[in-house]
Amino acid sequence: MIYVAAAVYLVLPTEVLSFVDRMIYGEWPGKSGDKITQLLNLLAIASSIFLFWMGTRRSSHLNRAPPLAAAGLLVISVLWSVAPSTTMTRSIAYFFLVVGAIGIAQIFDADEVMRLTAFIGGFSATISLVLPDAAENFRGAFPGKNQLGAAMVIGVLGGLHSIRVVRTRRFIYIGITLLCTIVAFLSKSGTSLITILALCIFNLIGRFYIKGGITRIVSLFAALLVTTGTIFVTLNMSVIYGLLDKDPTLTGRADFWPYIIDYIYQKPLLGWGFAAFWMEPNPAAEEIFATIGFYINEAHNGLLQLLLDVGIVGTVFFLFLWMRNVVIAVKCINGPAPVLGVSSLAFLIGILLMGVTEQVLTTADVWTAQFFMLGFMCEKQLGLLRQARSAIALQPAALYKA
Repeated sequence: MIYVAAAVYLVLPTEVLSFVDRMIYGEWPGKSGDKITQLLNLLAIASSIFLFWMGTRRSSHLNRAPPLAAAGLLVISVLWSVAPSTTMTRSIAYFFLVVGAIGIAQIFDADEVMRLTAFIGGFSATISLVLPDAAENFRGAFPGKNQLGAAMVIGVLGGLHSIRVVRTRRFIYIGITLLCTIVAFLSKSGTSLITILALCIFNLIGRFYIKGGITRIVSLFAALLVTTGTIFVTLNMSVIYGLLDKDPTLTGRADFWPYIIDYIYQKPLLGWGFAAFWMEPNPAAEEIFATIGFYINEAHNGLLQLLLDVGIVGTVFFLFLWMRNVVIAVKCINGPAPVLGVSSLAFLIGILLMGVTEQVLTTADVWTAQFFMLGFMCEKQLGLLRQARSAIALQPAALYKA
């Protein structure tokens, strides 16, 4: 039962099951949720509550306060939201996503979770190849190519981690990694492909770093070089797209960013409310739609979307959570769980890359689930290490008293 709940928790944020809704009800621009969507949302909340409840039976080494405070801030933003009902619905889903991540981290071993993540990525890739796709861009079973690309990135993350930790049948995870990469390529999601490449490179660098000795020094220089290259790619994404004969405005994204920035200045501290700005009753969003000539439902930039949703206050809080996870990942690399630390750090770098053209950490999706899960799982390993050290330190004192 626990494994079923964990699978449900990991599958639903990917949105791979959206094809069921499309096959029954069809789709159209601005389509709202229906009974299937509502049922899946309730199922996601139920699985999170169940996992959290089961996790309370285990000893906890997690500092739950910062992540829950971040999720709580999103719920509180309903007080100033321009679309209170939307903010309430989506912030509750986000809150329970964090709750489920706590339960996952407390119940399961990190390697188990990453193997399950890899299998879900492989399943999503396979079903996307099998199902007919009438969309202009290949999207498989997903609502769009961006969701498909994100799910494939997570599948590659789980596959790369599993390749390193399993001792037998590695070919399964090698196959999953290749399959997810191929499907991401079919989607023509440039950001996803760049992120997958970065995951592979940093995974290789991390492997050399863990070995120690001279290879650690070489890996540090390689990491510096790759990081510099990554920053260059991030800052010059439009130029690179132009060289690849693709839209240098990032498929029109750069054209509407200035309008979004203007509205960020109107509510700079607390934003417009979580997930509220792009709701059509908002006159500001409708003005942007009229200006650019088409409908959008996100800023297509992680930082801009955060500023729209929760302003400077919330954005600083989420940046703090990102930096906190970086510190925890580095401690894991140099401490009790080096492979998990490498996977977590590579994922955090991937968030930066994906955030250039897509929203990240601003919805209850696969990126948010992995962000909190990896952070909690790394923190759990550090807590177990501290507990072990305390037990060792107490032994001499007990012998002395005896």
